[in-house]
Amino acid sequence: MNNGDSTLIKGLKANVFAAILYFFGAAVSLLSGFGGWLGFILLVFAAALFFIEGNPFVRRACFTLLLLNVLTLVSWLLFRVTLPWNFFKVINWIIDCAVAVFLVFSGLCALNGKKVDIPFLAGFIDSVCK
Repeated sequence: MNNGDSTLIKGLKANVFAAILYFFGAAVSLLSGFGGWLGFILLVFAAALFFIEGNPFVRRACFTLLLLNVLTLVSWLLFRVTLPWNFFKVINWIIDCAVAVFLVFSGLCALNGKKVDIPFLAGFIDSVCK
């Protein structure tokens, strides 16, 4: 599947750009346990890139990152800040790892030019990213 070139960076294929975003999101998801402020940086970066980039494949990757980043940040605020007991820290770690595994899988699929849908949210993501 040919997803074309990125409109932001000329000469960079959209699938490679989306894969870089997914891999960066996976790293931030794993590192957010050490500092939740990393999630805020990714949130601002993905939101800005969503509005700047014109390629729908990259926009879809940015919006997926936004949704998963919000999930990670809510998990961090709830289980690390509000309920700081060890049991809840483990739940937060499991959520962060699940998001990171999904993002790595999405990045590998993006390198092949395929999209991965989040269950129950695929229609919403497609309608926003048109």
